[in-house]
Amino acid sequence: MLKQQFFVALLLLFSLPSMAQGIKGTIKDDKGEALPFASIYVKEVGSGTSSNLDGFYEYRLKPGDYQVTYQFMGYATVIKNIKVGAGFETVSIVMNPQVINLASVTVEAKAEDPSYTIMRKAIAKAEYHLLQNDSYSAEVYMKGTGQITKVPWLLRKTFEKEGIDTSQVFTSESVSEIYFERPNTFKEKVISVRTTGQESDNANPNAYINSSFYLPDVVNAVSPLSPRAFSYYKFKYEGSFRERGYEINKIRVTPRSKGDDLFEGVIYIREDFWNIHSLDLTTSLMGFQIRIEQIFAPIKGEIWMPVTQKFEFSGSIFGLAGSYNYLASVSDYTVTENEDLDPSVILIDEKIQAAPEEIQAIKSGNVEEGVNQVFKEDQEVSRKQFKKLMKEYDKEERKEAGEVDVVSDYYFNIDSLATKKDSLYWVSRRPVPLTKKEVVGYQREDSTYFADKAKAEADTLRLKNGAKFKAKDILFGSYYKLGDRLRFNFAGFVPRLRFNTVEGFNLDFTGTFSWRQDTTTNLRISPFIRYGFSGEQLYGKVESVFGIGKNQQRGTFRVQGGNYIEQFNPTSIDDLSNSLYSLLAEKNFAKFYEKTYANVSFAKRFRYRYTVGAKLEWASRSELFNTTDFSIFDIENREYKTNQPINNETVVGGFEDSKALISSFSFTVKPWLKFRKYNGRLIPLDNSSPSFRLSYKKAFNDVLGSETQFDQLEFGLKTTFDLGVRAKIDVEGEAGKFFNTSQMLFTDFKHFQGNRLPFTPMSVTGGFRMLDYYKYSTSDDYASVFTHIRFRKFLFTQLPMLRLSGLKENLFVNYLATPTSDNYTELGYTIDNIFRVLRVEFVQSFQGWKAKDFGVRIGVAAIIGNSND
Repeated sequence: MLKQQFFVALLLLFSLPSMAQGIKGTIKDDKGEALPFASIYVKEVGSGTSSNLDGFYEYRLKPGDYQVTYQFMGYATVIKNIKVGAGFETVSIVMNPQVINLASVTVEAKAEDPSYTIMRKAIAKAEYHLLQNDSYSAEVYMKGTGQITKVPWLLRKTFEKEGIDTSQVFTSESVSEIYFERPNTFKEKVISVRTTGQESDNANPNAYINSSFYLPDVVNAVSPLSPRAFSYYKFKYEGSFRERGYEINKIRVTPRSKGDDLFEGVIYIREDFWNIHSLDLTTSLMGFQIRIEQIFAPIKGEIWMPVTQKFEFSGSIFGLAGSYNYLASVSDYTVTENEDLDPSVILIDEKIQAAPEEIQAIKSGNVEEGVNQVFKEDQEVSRKQFKKLMKEYDKEERKEAGEVDVVSDYYFNIDSLATKKDSLYWVSRRPVPLTKKEVVGYQREDSTYFADKAKAEADTLRLKNGAKFKAKDILFGSYYKLGDRLRFNFAGFVPRLRFNTVEGFNLDFTGTFSWRQDTTTNLRISPFIRYGFSGEQLYGKVESVFGIGKNQQRGTFRVQGGNYIEQFNPTSIDDLSNSLYSLLAEKNFAKFYEKTYANVSFAKRFRYRYTVGAKLEWASRSELFNTTDFSIFDIENREYKTNQPINNETVVGGFEDSKALISSFSFTVKPWLKFRKYNGRLIPLDNSSPSFRLSYKKAFNDVLGSETQFDQLEFGLKTTFDLGVRAKIDVEGEAGKFFNTSQMLFTDFKHFQGNRLPFTPMSVTGGFRMLDYYKYSTSDDYASVFTHIRFRKFLFTQLPMLRLSGLKENLFVNYLATPTSDNYTELGYTIDNIFRVLRVEFVQSFQGWKAKDFGVRIGVAAIIGNSND
């Protein structure tokens, strides 16, 4: 009996596909060529699917009558009434190129192109389309298919050795539930995911899917519907066609200068309602090409939402080329309309028609009455007034939500069973049938993928919990678990081996004990023991950091102390660079002194916008001298300099040993800072506000043996802003003044970020390129300004080919004013983003407004190193 029941259950399981019903078939053009990723939308269920790469589609439906819409970019929409019975109805579609009608508009030689009034109205109504839904939910099926298209000959043997099949298609699939609620809350839950090979986030389109072309910017690129669009784009009317009883306008979008951050292609706008019907746009990012296709459909009334989105990422780096194509099919929309707004607003383009009488409620800022007159009483309204109304409506709504400064609130999570779904699940949920290559890819990679994934998870768990001690850890370090909440991270001796002329070869032992109570409380204690083999001096210190509170409101206590070797300007040159230049080039740029000290500091952050800090330090400072002249290469006519910094304001011969008690206070504010939220956590958008800093430092004489006296006041600024449509400028500056300097030594001077190396700072406003490290350090008034101008096109990048490759040209001007600097200035020209990772700078320095030195500096691309980006 049990065997019979098992046999029946097995029979039913395998007969399920034959009992299913729906529609299937192929979608081809009039020449018989398959149309991949064509959109299929079923009106009665508010859902749909897409064809696969072979133009085949299959969609399950219950028995009944359905109106099915077939769409493909550039082809006439086909609408079919289909009756579904007990099985699958085969409905194969032949689509013809869209017939564009130009006769409806007369274009005169000197007249403005009709596209401009269409786009002005669409731009004016863009904010409306972002506000038209109180909320919506949907399901998104996303499939990505990628392939390596070119392998440089240097890598071919390596790929063959590793068993990498470059002809193989890599496929990923996911199903997510999404939910949006006005004004800015977006939630996504991944309920299933399947991938051949390890997941790749390099070309993930989620940033584009979660964005909207109704916004001013789409992933840092200027939308054709941005209020600034006419400064960046030219538009051309290419005709119209009728669909579902509506006139659909075809608009050609062309950048005024091609390059990153701009789109090119076509956008279709529905007449009278001025919403997106569909679009096919291409942009580039760091030399990679990104093509986006979106098809919209009426979901509820006159609310049109995207139902099919296609993304193609392609490009190459160092000769290795590839492409990744994504299809996002959105279905099962549930929409709650915003009852305040109505789609049939009577919008007047005042540049074409006589402007209607101003609506006083909008002019005076009475949003509620303005909305009532425009949407309930159907009064004509100009584009300008309508844009103002929608902006104020959105602003009031955000005020009511209590977080005006939060631009987006995004929640994301992955179901714990997302990767556990079997093939039967995917057969039932997959709206787009797999191609033969994709099926083979899954069969080939499934076992390898899960094995690799299990290993990766085990490695992650091992790293989190710490490793067992091994002898090699003494040399290269490791990470250890010492309890439920306590960890120890040891750096190893090899990475901490350095050389300088004061200590000779030196080695330090350092590690960090980390204790964490929860996400709001942690403690770090880092001991340092350092020994110089030539100086024969042992140093030691301890640094401890205690943090409490969430990130946006965090308070941080620091307690430090010991006897250690320090640079006069701790950030002037890193130990590794100084070691290499000393050993290989016989140049000892770093200058050191000995410091016995203890300090305590506290900093408190308030919603990232305000930060206050205070510090008190007692220190005894002593002069150090060179103890070795060793170098690997003995360069003729070159020898090490003394350990005494050369400075224009001090007498050559070092500095006196001294004790000092110094307090400092600082206040930093970013007044207009905006945020995005991710899973409830605030993330500041640094470029959304300039940063202002005010600090005060005071040294106390005759207190605890202190022999130093001075006061220092300093103001700092850091910001980024647009210079029209052609460039952006990064600015970082500070100005300060010392008072009461009767007892002040070189250790307490204001030092500047100099550089005598052929390498440029990581940040574009991070320091001077050719300035001596200590020559212009001062105890008087000072000011420094760093400016970096990022051009869309300049000299060589006038050529579209170079712009589209991702190459950038920038200028920078750096300036220093001290009593002895004589208006030191640097003017630089940068070729940036070379091979997407390098930056080359050509620098000319000036002093007394006369040319001084010329140099070349090399560094990482600004987009990697610039904190302003």
